[in-house]
Amino acid sequence: MLAELGRRGQGTRESGAFLLAPRDGDRRTVERVVFLDDLDPDCLTGAIAFDGAHYGKLWDICERDDLSVVADIHTHPGSCVEQSGIDKENPMIARAGHVALIVPDLASKHVSTSEIGVHEYLGDDGWRSWLGADAAKRVYVGSFA
Repeated sequence: MLAELGRRGQGTRESGAFLLAPRDGDRRTVERVVFLDDLDPDCLTGAIAFDGAHYGKLWDICERDDLSVVADIHTHPGSCVEQSGIDKENPMIARAGHVALIVPDLASKHVSTSEIGVHEYLGDDGWRSWLGADAAKRVYVGSFA
């Protein structure tokens, strides 16, 4: 997924995706990735300008495959994985509990989980964020046995 985010961003622009998990299963296990530009081909403008008119395609995928959106992920240029003002003001899913992940360096190189920013939307209370070692405790890459 990270390599594909990097490819789509071409090293010059942000890219992103929605992470989907089973609606009635373990919501911590991502089963499908839907890239933003597959839903809205014009959204990768340097930053991400996702047109809300394209959410219907995402909801159709979720309904058809019995999945739900559990997180979104997007890239930032440079090493900063804190949310920008635009990120904070425009959650991709404006529902408390939604998680937004931010990957550094436009996903142009391998990153460890401690390099990813983890941000939970709290609704009217804003966001709670974890960086560094705290973020690594909240992101697991692999499979559960």
